[in-house]
Amino acid sequence: MQALRPEPAGEIRRVAYMGGLLLAIPVILATWLVQYEQPFVRWVYPWFALLCFQWAWRLQRKGDLSRIEAEVLWSVGVLFLLKMAHGFFWGDLRANWVEIEGSYWVMAFVMILAYIVFPPRQGFWFSLALMLVTLLLGLLRLVPEVLAGNHQQEFLAFLRGQMRLVAMGGLLYLLALLKDHLAHAHQQVAQMHILARTDPLTNLPNRLALSERLEAESQQMHGLYVVLLDIDRFKQINDRFGHAVGDEVLREVGRRLRGSLRKDDMLGRWGGEEFMIILRGDSQHDVLAAMERLREDIVFWPFEGVGTVSASFGVAEGHLGDSIHHLLERADRALYQAKQLGRNRVELALG
Repeated sequence: MQALRPEPAGEIRRVAYMGGLLLAIPVILATWLVQYEQPFVRWVYPWFALLCFQWAWRLQRKGDLSRIEAEVLWSVGVLFLLKMAHGFFWGDLRANWVEIEGSYWVMAFVMILAYIVFPPRQGFWFSLALMLVTLLLGLLRLVPEVLAGNHQQEFLAFLRGQMRLVAMGGLLYLLALLKDHLAHAHQQVAQMHILARTDPLTNLPNRLALSERLEAESQQMHGLYVVLLDIDRFKQINDRFGHAVGDEVLREVGRRLRGSLRKDDMLGRWGGEEFMIILRGDSQHDVLAAMERLREDIVFWPFEGVGTVSASFGVAEGHLGDSIHHLLERADRALYQAKQLGRNRVELALG
């Protein structure tokens, strides 16, 4: 039962950026041709188009995505700050105001992207830098004019634009903090979910996790196998070598079993020195052969400080109309039979 692997978010962003840049390049070049008479457009836009091209090329070559994102944001921010400065200080202010207003809206868009790309603190400082520079440009240009009785309407429009940026920057920062708080809370819940279903000694799924997997697999009993295995004479290991050595034996048994199972097979600690394997198989012969290999993996290599350790296996096959209780009961009977017949063996439950 192999789960579908979702496409990484980074690759989705990479494709989206590629599409945006390939769309931006012809738009920039078209603007350059149409507004060639404007000095700022004539000299700056070709260089920005080249920047967009090299970003697209690096994205296609699987370049560092976070670095490209930061370069794009800073470059776009600087470009429109320069365009705003050009509108404030070159030419007629009233005639340039439409371009200045457009730059304000671009700044707001860049701030949104900053909080998507950067962590909240970095996004805050980036947005603050944009707001301070736009504020400084406007004050340097408009305060002397207002004091001289000129451009009062433009000054009011400038204040409205700044207030929009400040309000958006504050709101984005609060939303970013909330998003991080929710992500942290979700991560804690996920960790608690994992911890509640993990055996702390062996780091394998515990009885709760195994029970949940059994419940899910029981919807299709045909081809389902449950294996209970128990380390032989484990109490003697604890009594002779101590519980610390016994714990290490449990961990080593878990490692050996996990290393020999398939990806979709589930191994967990059922309790004490008992493990459970939940798997699907095409035939009893294949499953029993696989369990024999696992038994040999345990008994063949001596355990450090202990020597030879063996385990007994009880295998039960699910049948149509079967219940989890009866399946586990048969596996337990098969394990008991393996113990009675001399241990270190695999037994299949009959019936």
